[in-house]
Amino acid sequence: MKESLQKNKKLIISLSVVLGVVLLLIILYFTLFTLQTVEVDFRNESHIYSEESKKSIADDSIIKRGSPIFSLSKKTISKTLEKNNPYLKVINIETIFPNKIIIHCAEREETYAVKANETKYFICDSEFKVLNVSPNYYSEQAILFTGLENLIENTNRVNAGEFLEFSSEKEVLKSIGTSLLRANKTVAMQKSLIESIEFTSGINYYTAKNQPYLIIKDKNGFKTNVYAIDTLLAEKFQAMFAIWSNVIYNPTVFYKDELNSTDPEKKIELSDIPEKYFLNYTLKIYEKKEDDNHSKLDIVISKNEG
Repeated sequence: MKESLQKNKKLIISLSVVLGVVLLLIILYFTLFTLQTVEVDFRNESHIYSEESKKSIADDSIIKRGSPIFSLSKKTISKTLEKNNPYLKVINIETIFPNKIIIHCAEREETYAVKANETKYFICDSEFKVLNVSPNYYSEQAILFTGLENLIENTNRVNAGEFLEFSSEKEVLKSIGTSLLRANKTVAMQKSLIESIEFTSGINYYTAKNQPYLIIKDKNGFKTNVYAIDTLLAEKFQAMFAIWSNVIYNPTVFYKDELNSTDPEKKIELSDIPEKYFLNYTLKIYEKKEDDNHSKLDIVISKNEG
């Protein structure tokens, strides 16, 4: 009997300790570990968001102070903040125990003026997030992006703070912005060099298949056709910018002898190309076949028929 009482006593003590720990954790969960402080940290220089704007972001109603820090939905917070603030990009939300979060973010840059129709342009960043909708644009503001009119699914319902939705070629289109950055061109540099980008399709030089390609026009009107854009796009952009630099802005020697030649050993002084035809030429960047002994990138000049 005495032994049974001792066992019950130990059990009661053990249960009391466990219950005490549980109660302590519950108290801490709803007191110490409740959100009290929100900081906004911009990773790049912001030209739009003032200190007052940053405070407004931190005070957004989606961020509920006093809520348990473990129960915060960072995904919901990020999505709502980005929708409410079109120029905002939330990189991540850092939890600082016991009761603080830091919203690490960046200011999105106006990169493309995506043409919807003659009186409607979506001013987007490189990820095709709509920063604002405008009846016009100016070239210093953004790069004109055409050829997407029939691919945009939400033309009539997208608002600033939302992303353009494409019916096809989504991954290829998304890769353009990242590939330009990988080609060591910041958004500011891209806008200073590129006048327009046209997304179109045509017969691939090597595969003989109808595939999408880009027509990129620089500020001087020189056009570059970039083919096979689903592979080696950053490398092709690097080649394009190198040609622009060495041929257009610092003319020396260029690969071309006859308009139909693809022999890279043949060269011509740029001065030999008649000035009146110069801006009517198109630089084409092709991808070589896997079984070809030449390099992956082949530079060819041909007359622009457009």
